[in-house]
Amino acid sequence: MVAQTMTAYVDELKATQVVQTLEALQTQVAAAGDTPPLASPAIPSSVSPSPTPAAPLPSPMPEEIAPHPLPPAYTGITLHNGECFDLDSGQIFTSANPLCDIWLVEPALIRQQNGARLSGYVTRTPPTRSACLGARYEPGDLVMQTGLYYCFITNAGQPGFLVPTGYLGGIPPTAIVFNYWVFH
Repeated sequence: MVAQTMTAYVDELKATQVVQTLEALQTQVAAAGDTPPLASPAIPSSVSPSPTPAAPLPSPMPEEIAPHPLPPAYTGITLHNGECFDLDSGQIFTSANPLCDIWLVEPALIRQQNGARLSGYVTRTPPTRSACLGARYEPGDLVMQTGLYYCFITNAGQPGFLVPTGYLGGIPPTAIVFNYWVFH
């Protein structure tokens, strides 16, 4: 009697292992290409396969530090008086637009637009994502100084920073040139 029970247990264990191995192979084949999955073998009604735990998907970690140097698409942006800029898409608009985050109202004066926030508390080095998320933000227009990093939160809720690198047009200036980064 013990030998029969032991034989039945070993047979059930082998069937379970075969099913698990075939399921693992199906997953690998399906991940490798457009090959149709293999058919599962018939499982005797007395055998119930153990569930195979699914591996958790890796959660994307938000970047904490901006790349150095910044990619060219994020440098040397020129914003003229009266233009506004969407920090999320990198677009300049010549008139009011609901996508705009900042607007160069007059020489060196930046106005926050459409719920975007710009911090008046500055650093001399590029701030991290955490620093910009924890920065103090106040309403109102800001006068921008070159060489200082200003944190922002875009109207789409993304943190980042900008650093003015120069002004164009003499005194008073007619445009500001800046670099920026949006953390994703």
